[in-house]
Amino acid sequence: MPLSPGDQLGPYEILAPLGAGGMGVVFKARDTRLDRTVAVKVLPEHIAKRDDLRARFEREARAVASLNHPNICTLLDIGSQDGAGYIVMELIEGETLAARIAKGAIPLDQALKFSIQIADALDRARWAGVTHRDVKPQNIMLTRDGVKVRDFGLAKSAAAKPGPTEDTLTQVLTTEGTVRGTPQYMAPEQFAGKEADARSEIWGRPGRASCSTYPRP
Repeated sequence: MPLSPGDQLGPYEILAPLGAGGMGVVFKARDTRLDRTVAVKVLPEHIAKRDDLRARFEREARAVASLNHPNICTLLDIGSQDGAGYIVMELIEGETLAARIAKGAIPLDQALKFSIQIADALDRARWAGVTHRDVKPQNIMLTRDGVKVRDFGLAKSAAAKPGPTEDTLTQVLTTEGTVRGTPQYMAPEQFAGKEADARSEIWGRPGRASCSTYPRP
């Protein structure tokens, strides 16, 4: 669904594009009801046009929306218009951990601070039965108030109701025949097509990348 600044998507006025990925296109938008700025992700057409996949995605979105933690990007709303599904998230100001790593070595005290906050966020998600499954520096935002784990687009909820199988959903959410997640940060069981859980998150934690960049004695 092509969108331009000024277009309306439900109660959200599109302001500007922010980026695009396998899970859709993200726009900066204004919530006209509460007069606040948000991020709106429009789902790919191949998800939105299938009722079963859209329903499954919405169930997972509700699980993510239940996560209340200062280091997790808040999911605010879900909706659809003219056959296009979308999710609404808080707009995070800052830079990704990937961008920070690219600038050079991260001091040890900062790397430890980032790692602790990331681990705390993922632990909160684990206790709520949610596994992120795509933990990587690109999905970690660094803000003035601390780390924010974002983009639960491949998240899995332990409380998922009957629907398409996990493998079927993953193939459609990404690209047919591709692995789920990002290879550099995927645990061995993900490559083998096995179930991902909290141990997989530990394997792929971005703190592993950030800690490896602090100066060695």
